Amino acid sequence: MKICLVNSPRFNCKPAGKSSVPYSLGCLAAVARRAGHEVTVVDGMTIGPAGAVARRVGEAGPDVVGVTTNTNDRFATLRTIRLIRLAAPNAYVVVGGHHFSHTAADALTVVGEIDAVVVGEGEQTFLELLERVPGRQALGEVRGLVWRDGERIVRNERREVMPDINDLPMPAWDLFDMRAYDLHMVGGGGESLLGVMTTRGCPYNCVFCGSSLERRVRFLAPAMAVDQMEVLHRDYGVTGFRVFDDSFLVRKSHAIAVCEEILRRRLRFDWWANARAQRLDPDVLALMRRAGCRALSFGVETGTDEVLAGANKAVTCEEMLEAFARAAEAGFEYLHVCLILGLPGETPDTIERTQQFLARLRSLAPDAFDCGSLIGQLPLIYPGTELERMGREQGCLPEGFSWNSPYRVPRPYLPLINRRYYSVPHYESRSFPIEAICRHVAAHHWDKLSPGRRRRYRLAPFKRILWKLGVG
Repeated sequence: MKICLVNSPRFNCKPAGKSSVPYSLGCLAAVARRAGHEVTVVDGMTIGPAGAVARRVGEAGPDVVGVTTNTNDRFATLRTIRLIRLAAPNAYVVVGGHHFSHTAADALTVVGEIDAVVVGEGEQTFLELLERVPGRQALGEVRGLVWRDGERIVRNERREVMPDINDLPMPAWDLFDMRAYDLHMVGGGGESLLGVMTTRGCPYNCVFCGSSLERRVRFLAPAMAVDQMEVLHRDYGVTGFRVFDDSFLVRKSHAIAVCEEILRRRLRFDWWANARAQRLDPDVLALMRRAGCRALSFGVETGTDEVLAGANKAVTCEEMLEAFARAAEAGFEYLHVCLILGLPGETPDTIERTQQFLARLRSLAPDAFDCGSLIGQLPLIYPGTELERMGREQGCLPEGFSWNSPYRVPRPYLPLINRRYYSVPHYESRSFPIEAICRHVAAHHWDKLSPGRRRRYRLAPFKRILWKLGVG
């Protein structure tokens, strides 16, 4: 059969900057092609307008269309799906990914153009679905599928994750135009990077995180992990990599083996990985540097133990300081810090102590410390997270809220709310709401705001007037 896999356009349907090859679609394309299907890929992130994406899909003449997205971009995705239905009226439309996995029944209820939802890891479920789509027979036997049967929505038995991800073929890189991607090293400089993964799953359970569908971590064999990088480096001219793993350093032996494999093959490229404050062994960090790793990203989020505990981060500020010091000593060029402002338990006092904590982190690596803004991003509520449950208790989600029905934040004029996230509910506590956070930051930390955020503060009164007039 002819299969067209689609990566959703960005929320504003404009070509995205700082994008990378959609790794999950590459994996899905590879397994479908290995099974004998004819596969094309349309990446809406690099195309932009929903109509242009749908036209590309229609030109492919697919029997089955598979679409993936994230919650931030879901409304652009739904517009695209409706146009795809017009461009390819006879195609079977199936969706997947984190957003739809957690909102499957709601998506099928709200969006009549969707025929089925693949829940969780998609490869095996998608293949079994393809075997049954021609006659649409025995769909009830496909574990991990939620599907439309006339007026009914049927949720099949749950599918367990693949125990061994080494059975998967290498992602189908040849289906993508590598020149269209422009993700760069943290810090904004250097060569373009391409995203790869060497593990799946995350053993942690932070209240705000919707990035992992599975707590169980599976590891690619080190040789297979490095095979990806070598092929991209040799055949496609890729000179840098962003290792997207949530869990690269969870198993020390895995990180060591991947680095040793890079060195054994005498491969020379730069890469960037995520790190967690625990499990940072100085010898492993030194080995990573020798293998070309220039940057680490830390999910610091906050600088107080009580807010960390409330977010279920399972780490302390003291552990973060020790980890940062070890990374600095190892000589990493960039140590990137991610922050969230307004998590459960946040108060004016915890904001002040977080700023003091960040000053201590910076002092450990003044040249390598990298943070887009010392004032973090407001907490976003994603489906399936603990923060969603907490947000409902705090009244952050309106009555009758549907993840796939139109939604806009109720106060878009607030200066710390980024336009990128107008369609995503924000968490706020009744004791310290977002408006109070905005006032506190303006009064005490104006100098720590980025130029863009200061501009939003200056424009906020005018945006509020427009909002009240119904035009904001």
